[in-house]
Amino acid sequence: MIRTLIGALILLGSLVIAAEAENCGQYPPGHFRFQCKAEKHPEIVEKKETCRDEASAMGLYKAKKDPARKEYVQACMHRQ
Repeated sequence: MIRTLIGALILLGSLVIAAEAENCGQYPPGHFRFQCKAEKHPEIVEKKETCRDEASAMGLYKAKKDPARKEYVQACMHRQ
């Protein structure tokens, strides 16, 4: 009985720790995943804004048929 109780407490404790250590990679790419990463690393929001400003300075603007701006911002975010 005591072993079962101790085992249950250890299991519940590990679940709580796992729930707190959220892995943003588990979400599909998109706004929610970026929001999750931004909560852990606020500097990426500033980096994304910088990349968008660079794209605008190069003359790349948001357009439905032209993915150049989106591709540039994504590549810029991966640069060191």
